[in-house]
Amino acid sequence: MSADNRITLVLRPREGETLDSLQFYAQLGAPVSVGRALGVIAALCEGDAIEQLLDTGLCANIEDHMRAAADARRYRWLRDVAWDTPRQDLALRDRHQNMLSDSDLDAEIDRAMQAYPCVTAQEPQT
Repeated sequence: MSADNRITLVLRPREGETLDSLQFYAQLGAPVSVGRALGVIAALCEGDAIEQLLDTGLCANIEDHMRAAADARRYRWLRDVAWDTPRQDLALRDRHQNMLSDSDLDAEIDRAMQAYPCVTAQEPQT
């Protein structure tokens, strides 16, 4: 089973209840129904393993995540598509007018980020 074919669910009790009645059924291979979908328990951990792994300093709100995903889509388009279009004016070039693609583009961006580290810092949105 591939990693992209799994999800992690964290259960908590409803107000005024406990999860004690669920523990008997929470076994590897046991079926789990969520809405109309059915899955199977592939891993089990007592306690809140997710909370322990969570580093609040690394957490971002959903807007930051959406912006990062949009930036990644734009970058992938530049890296994988723009240089291969009939319009060569879209191709990214270095200062010697050599076309940059794939690892060359990655290396050039990495060099620029090292040369100008203050530019990569997140600026507050207005």
